[in-house]
Amino acid sequence: MKLTRYVALAAFSVAVILLGTRMVNAQSQVQQVYGAGGGEIAGYVYGFDMYNQLEPIAWAPVTANDGQYSFVAYTGGGGYYEMYVPQGTYNVTVNEPGFVPQTISVAVSPGSANTAINMYLYQSHIPVPEFPSGAVSAITIVALAAVLVAAKRTKRRK
Repeated sequence: MKLTRYVALAAFSVAVILLGTRMVNAQSQVQQVYGAGGGEIAGYVYGFDMYNQLEPIAWAPVTANDGQYSFVAYTGGGGYYEMYVPQGTYNVTVNEPGFVPQTISVAVSPGSANTAINMYLYQSHIPVPEFPSGAVSAITIVALAAVLVAAKRTKRRK
C-alpha cells in the first residue's frame, strides 16, 4: 500500500514538474476562421545547416500578427505550415532557436491562398541550451526526491 502511495506521489510530482517547466505542452490545431472573409497563409521553413545546405525545420513556430490578432502554426516534419486567417496585412514571423528570426509581410484577401510564403533561416551562431529552461531544476527536484526515498528506505531497514 505504501509503495502505491509513493508511486502515485512520484507520478504526480513528475507531472506537475513537467507541466510547470513547459516540457510537455499540447500541439494546437490548425486555426480556422469561418465567415470572416479570410484566406490561407502557407509555405515551407528551411534553415541552413553547418554545411551551408538547406534543410526543412520541423516544429518551428510560425506567427502571423496583424497588430490586433495573432495566429500560430507549427511546421511539420518536412517544414510545411499553413494557417487560415481573416483578411488583412500580416507580419509572418519564424523564430526558431539557433537561427536568426525572419519576418515577411503578407496581404490576405478573401479566399486567397498564399502558398509560397517560404522562409529561409540563417544560423545565429548563438549557442542553444541543451535543456529547455526549467529542465535543470526539474531534474534536480526529481533527483532530490529519489535520494530522500532511498534514504528513508535505508533508515527503515536498520
